[in-house]
Amino acid sequence: MSGFGEESADETTQLLPKQSKTEQENSSRIFRLWQVGALIGILLAYADTSLVWATHETIASRFNSLQNSSWMMTSFTMGYCVTLPLYGRLSDSYGSLRPLLVAYCTFCIGSTLCGIGQTYWQVILGRIVAGCGASGMVSLASIIITELADSSDVAVLRSYVNIASTIGLSGGGPLGGFLAGAIGWRWLFLGQVPIAAASCLLMAKSFEVMRPKVEQQEEPQREQSALAFDFPGAITLAIAISSLLAVIDLQGSMSWSDPLVQSLIVIGAISTLAFLAFETFPGNRELLMPLKLLKTEIGAFCAGQLLIVASGYGFVSQIAPYFANTRGASDAEGGGRTAPFSIGNAIGALLAGQIIKRFGTYKKLSIISLFFCIANSVAILVRWPHTIGVWEGIMTTFPFGLFGGIALSAQFIGLYQCSSKQYMATAISMYYMSQQIGVALGISISSGLLKHQFHVTLQKIMTEVPGYTKDQIIQRILDDSSVVALLPEAVQSLIRQGYLASFWVVPVFAVSTQALTILPMISTTEKYSY
Repeated sequence: MSGFGEESADETTQLLPKQSKTEQENSSRIFRLWQVGALIGILLAYADTSLVWATHETIASRFNSLQNSSWMMTSFTMGYCVTLPLYGRLSDSYGSLRPLLVAYCTFCIGSTLCGIGQTYWQVILGRIVAGCGASGMVSLASIIITELADSSDVAVLRSYVNIASTIGLSGGGPLGGFLAGAIGWRWLFLGQVPIAAASCLLMAKSFEVMRPKVEQQEEPQREQSALAFDFPGAITLAIAISSLLAVIDLQGSMSWSDPLVQSLIVIGAISTLAFLAFETFPGNRELLMPLKLLKTEIGAFCAGQLLIVASGYGFVSQIAPYFANTRGASDAEGGGRTAPFSIGNAIGALLAGQIIKRFGTYKKLSIISLFFCIANSVAILVRWPHTIGVWEGIMTTFPFGLFGGIALSAQFIGLYQCSSKQYMATAISMYYMSQQIGVALGISISSGLLKHQFHVTLQKIMTEVPGYTKDQIIQRILDDSSVVALLPEAVQSLIRQGYLASFWVVPVFAVSTQALTILPMISTTEKYSY
């Protein structure tokens, strides 16, 4: 790969004049300026995810939709994962700048919709749109770094991306919780718009200056490239994922026999079959996701990634609500309790890289870290259904992130080693899509299980409150968590006991998914060596 500020040349291209030392310094300075804008955008995209962990119940309660609070997180992930494979293709067809600008504009539109939404489902629509933009903000930054940086600098620049994402994940929760209480939850989203817009303008200006001079595609070639894109596969995959997530979320408040739930199941099944058919018989289309790769070890790594991520995010999404419901923690305090998980995850990723570099093995490291994850989840199962203190919370959430980070990083090395150069980009795209689907499934399933168990427990232990029947007060508690503070202290104590007695389903889900991960993990073959 050519260094930044230079263009590669062959026998058919015109040689470029060699840059002077001053021009090279200017180019490097402009590239660093672009990096600042890109890293701010990445930090913003990840912070947007974690701030909702701390505030999703508060926001949903404002619309009397507490039972649907998980949609604040899963809708963002829905938009993220269905658009993730599209940005690479758009980058190939139109260059990286235009799709990147579209991603930032989409993120700004989605954040604005969240901030001004007058109904809960308008806010959810904004979250979907913001997720569509965030996937491009993160993925295209990596593509551009690969295109413009010297190969020796790519690893260093990628580490900056990891640092930005970790800061966003660990800092977004506490900051979002604090700002929600100080200035209102709407400004959590509206306040992101000027930051994203400024970052976009900074990158656009510097990108135009630093970008090597290349000829634009001819219009007929561009149209031909667009026609070759797998639009049927992209559309059916988006419908299938959206239907699946909608069924999981709606089932928490509706029965399986509800016409809406059944309709979504049918739509999801038909879309899945159509997607499989389109990917099996591609015609003249470029496959969005070659199914033959799933039959290889790539499929095992993707399955393992989905399960590990589902267990991790299924747990971390319930940390802030746990402390809010059991200790009366504010949004800021509840969000701060998720920071040890994010910090542990980042440290685990760094440790995995050093261990693999030193000992040249990733499979054993993956399996060992997975068993530590299971042991930690069992400890959470034993302790968290009882009231825990701050340090006890840290001593269980930090290892959860630490060993999860080690496992995820080790598995990525395994995917890299088993993928051929021809399918490397596609395999990595499938890998990250598995991550996002795991995030959505983990959050939706754990939230749904907890809400269902909490409802069952309240039915057993709740007493009537003056002015309300038993069913009415339970429904109000499930719809709006702020109602609890208005109830008599004796009733509040019952509700806290009910929540603690119901929380066991969250670590049980984590242990179950981690145990299932053993199967794809042991089925892979060690191919890594130095």
